[in-house]
Amino acid sequence: MTPFGRLLLPGLGVALSLTAGQAPALSVAPPSSVQAAPPGLPFVLIFDERVTATRDLPTWDLQQARRRMLAGEEISWNDMRALADNGDGLAAFRFAQRIESRGDPSLLGDAAFYYATAAYTNRDYAVGPLVRILQQPDVEFTPRRLEHIENSLRAMALAGDAKAAEALTGFYTTGRPFGRQPEKALEFRFDLAEAGDPDAAMALVLEAMSGSSDLALDDEQLLRLLDVVEASDDLGLRTTGANLRRMYESGQVPIRAAASTTPADTPASPAEETTE
Repeated sequence: MTPFGRLLLPGLGVALSLTAGQAPALSVAPPSSVQAAPPGLPFVLIFDERVTATRDLPTWDLQQARRRMLAGEEISWNDMRALADNGDGLAAFRFAQRIESRGDPSLLGDAAFYYATAAYTNRDYAVGPLVRILQQPDVEFTPRRLEHIENSLRAMALAGDAKAAEALTGFYTTGRPFGRQPEKALEFRFDLAEAGDPDAAMALVLEAMSGSSDLALDDEQLLRLLDVVEASDDLGLRTTGANLRRMYESGQVPIRAAASTTPADTPASPAEETTE
């Protein structure tokens, strides 16, 4: 498993209620691949890998439905939703597309939920349509669905998806749809940097050295961020990082005082460390 820092666990226990005439609502169980560390320790999150092959599905009927889907045959609404709810990321993506194709604005929240479910299986092509729906001001989401959507974007971003990282930072800053959370945006930037994003790391280093950041870094944290910068594939970033390290270690550029404590050192609240 790959440590991604302090992550909210996915709210997958969502009762799905679609329009009349469709199959009855189903409760989606949390995937076994998501685990929490003991209270006070970082969370560990990996993608939902319940279904990586047809044989992973729990019943013969679902396996046959997936084989038909992969063969390009049309499968029923109920079969596709059942596949998605059992962890088939491809089915989740296609089901989201099918929901969207109905042209009913009231169903966009359902489509976003399934795009997020697809993203949770590490399907980066689900991020774009998910973000597009989230940017629409009139789409409504339940708190549980918002938690699931937020965590899917966060997982993708910390795994290196630039579109998810940019979108989530913007959502935290503007307040739609997760509520305006500048502290969470700052914490997320730090998590991105620690997860290996050299651009995020460089931005935080420059802000800390100039005193323009609200994030307080100690010596160890600053040097870890410089390590990320110097491991970049970009020669310019590596060179700048090495120069900043020399300047810092020689005392030419001290860390300047910041306005707040480091979010990464602040224990997660109990609400953040539990799942439904």
